[in-house]
Amino acid sequence: MSRALVAALSSQWGATLYAAAVSVGLTFLLGRLLGPAVFGEYTYILTLGSLFAILQDGGFSTLLFRETAKAALTVDRARPALMSLALGHLAVATLFGLLLAPLFPEADRISLGAAVLYYALFTASALISAELKGRNNFAAEALWRAVTRTSTALAAGVVLLFPSPGPAAVLLGLLAGQALALATPFARPLAVRPRLAVRREIYGPCAAFLCISAATTIYFRCDIVLLRQLTPDPAATGNYAAAYRLIEGVIMLATPLAHIFFRRLRVSLDDAAAFKRSFGLMLAVMTGLSACATLGGLLLGPFILTLAFGDKYADAVPLLSWLLASLPFILPNYVLTQALVALGRERYYAGLTIVAAFLNIGLNLLLIPHMAAKGAALATVATEATLCAGLALAFVKWGFAGKGTR
Repeated sequence: MSRALVAALSSQWGATLYAAAVSVGLTFLLGRLLGPAVFGEYTYILTLGSLFAILQDGGFSTLLFRETAKAALTVDRARPALMSLALGHLAVATLFGLLLAPLFPEADRISLGAAVLYYALFTASALISAELKGRNNFAAEALWRAVTRTSTALAAGVVLLFPSPGPAAVLLGLLAGQALALATPFARPLAVRPRLAVRREIYGPCAAFLCISAATTIYFRCDIVLLRQLTPDPAATGNYAAAYRLIEGVIMLATPLAHIFFRRLRVSLDDAAAFKRSFGLMLAVMTGLSACATLGGLLLGPFILTLAFGDKYADAVPLLSWLLASLPFILPNYVLTQALVALGRERYYAGLTIVAAFLNIGLNLLLIPHMAAKGAALATVATEATLCAGLALAFVKWGFAGKGTR
C-alpha cells in the first residue's frame, strides 16, 4: 500500500470517525430529548427531505467526482463548467421543492420547507467534496467534512437548549449550521455563476446517476415513511430509526475506503490488470469488514443501543438483530457498484436499483401491516441480497470490460 494511499485513507477515516462520533452523539441526544414519538416525526421529515435531495443533486456530484478524477467528456470551451451547471440545477430544484411544501399538511409545512433548504446547502457541500476527491485532495475533503459536521451539530445543539424543541426547530438549526460552514474559505469552488444548459453529454450520465440515487435512497428510506403511514404507533418508527442508525454508522465507516478505491479504479481504467487487482482487494476487504461488523453488532449492539438511547428504546434491540443480517450484502455491494460506475456501466446499475426499489416498496407494503418494524427489517435484507445477486451477474456477463469513455 503506497504512502499516498495510506495518507488519504487515514485522513478520510479520521474525518469519518469524527463525523460519525458527532452524528451519533447528536442522534442519541435528539432521541433522548425528543422521545420516540417526536424523534420518529423528525426522522420522517428528514427522510422526506433526503428523498427530494436526490432531485436537488441531480446526479451532478457523482459525475463531478468521476469526470474530475479522469476526464471522460470531450473538452468543450463553450460548455459551462460542471460546477456551474450543478449549481444552476440545484437552484431550480430547490425553488420547485419550496413550491411543493404547501401541498403537505399544515403541521408539516415549515419543517418540510426547512428540510428542503437544509438539503440544498447539504448538496452544495457534497459538490465541494466531489471536486476535492476528484482532484485527489482527500485530506482537504476530510477537513471540509469535519467543518460541516461540527457547525451543523453545534447549531442543532443550541436549538436543543430551548424548551420543547420540535422537528422544525432542529431542522432550522441544521440549516443555520450548514450555512455557517459554507461561509468559510472551503466553499470557494462554489464561487461560479450558476448556469442551466441541457446537454446530452451532461444530462445523459446525470440521468443514470439520478435514477441510481433515487432508487437507492427510496429503498434505504421508504421503510421509515411506510412505517409512519402503516403503523398506528409513532414510537415504532422511532425504535426502527434508532436501530438503523447503528447500521448507517457501519456504512459511514466503509464509505471513505470505497471512495478512495473508486478513484483508483477510474484512473486505472485503461489497465485491466491493475483494475482487476484493485477490485479483488477491495471486495475482500469489504467482505471481511462485513463479517466483523455483523458479529460485533450481535455482541455489542444491544448494549450500545440501550446505553445510547436509553431504556425507552428497548424495543429497538430485536430490530437491530434483524437489520444486521443486511450487512454481509450492503458492504460488498458497495464495491460492486463502485466498479460498475467506474467501468461506465451506470445504466445497468440504474436499472437494477429501480428493480430493487420496487421490490423493497412491495415487501414493505406486504410485511409491515403484519409484522410492523420487523417486516421493514426483513424487506431490507431481502432487497440487499437481491441487489447483490444482480450486481454479481453483471461481472459474470461482462467481466471487467468497460463501455468506454463518455
